[in-house]
Amino acid sequence: MPRADKIDLTTADITNLQLPLKGEVILRDKVIPALGLRLRASGARTWVLFGKRNGRTARETLGDACHIPLSTARRMADRPPNDAPLPSLSAPLFGRDATVSEVLPHFLAAGAAGRWKPGTIRNMRSVADQHILPLLGRTKVRALTSQQVTQWYLDVAARSTAIRMALSTLSGLMVYAEDHGLREAGSNPCRRLSKKWRGQRGHLLPAATIRALWAALDRLQVRMPDACDAVRLLLLTGARRSEILSLEWDWIVGPRAVLRDSKEGPRTLWLNAPARAILDARKWSNSSPFVFPAPKADGPIKVIDRAWTAIRAEAGIGRLRVHDLRHHFASLAVSNGIDLHIVGQVLGHHEIDSTLGYAHLATDALMKSATRVSRVIDRSLRKPRIPRNGRRQSASRVSGGRNG
Repeated sequence: MPRADKIDLTTADITNLQLPLKGEVILRDKVIPALGLRLRASGARTWVLFGKRNGRTARETLGDACHIPLSTARRMADRPPNDAPLPSLSAPLFGRDATVSEVLPHFLAAGAAGRWKPGTIRNMRSVADQHILPLLGRTKVRALTSQQVTQWYLDVAARSTAIRMALSTLSGLMVYAEDHGLREAGSNPCRRLSKKWRGQRGHLLPAATIRALWAALDRLQVRMPDACDAVRLLLLTGARRSEILSLEWDWIVGPRAVLRDSKEGPRTLWLNAPARAILDARKWSNSSPFVFPAPKADGPIKVIDRAWTAIRAEAGIGRLRVHDLRHHFASLAVSNGIDLHIVGQVLGHHEIDSTLGYAHLATDALMKSATRVSRVIDRSLRKPRIPRNGRRQSASRVSGGRNG
């Protein structure tokens, strides 16, 4: 268990305390010794309660310190007298040999009561039912090894594109297990596996690919108008698929759509002239409150996966995700000199770190510009050439004729 330093947490700015470079540290409250603040390198700040269980020191997670005020955390710790022993914690929630299938419902319930959105919970339950419980459900949480997780990862990745969400869910479950004493702190067997798909982020799609895609959309427009219009809007706006498919007419005001709840909260989606033209054409033939109404149910269309497969086949494009259109939009913007902060705002990124994946494109553009300038300067500084008539040519003629 990490060393716990004692401080008066009343004097501390919880949200700005320095995080450890790796692992975690715990700050114990001088006012209530049973209360601690756990700081993790991942950025998590959590209240924990220390006590005795079966004669041994143990700890219990109380909740997110960024959302639970210190005064509330102290009341939750049930402040003891200064000379009283630490409180005895209640009986453990899980047995020592609890399995993945036994702990998972509690983990998801804790997330549902916290900051996770309903859509996130649904996705996590779905990948758990399909990919985690069938293969790892009977495994004891404390006994799950990195070798087992690696083999599971390879098995799932070979047959599903949902591996990223599945790995995030399993990793979160392991952290939850650490918090509840089922695993040693820092023993997450998922930590060495990448949760990011190494795709087209920070790379422009070839111009031929974009032309082939647009031509395929033209050919398929009559057959699948909703999917074709959605893909066009994704390519023209850099929006997320869920943001386009869930659009409502009331959200659109002139050149913008005000989204009440995107992946990272409310944001504005900017609509250029071609995007507005597509929306105007749909408006005339659509009496639904949704831009893309579901054909057989109330609400908007949820997925276009089958249509996207048909579009890729028609365009002769191999492995290309719908989300790669968003990466192409961002890459095109950055490579044409648009500031990363502005690109981040257009994409709806709340943190600049999310946009830094495209930073090398800005560097490439600057390098090309600097190279062109240096060539002009180099030509102007070269030693003048002596012609046969013995006269030196003027510097302006050597550097290109006219001064510019």
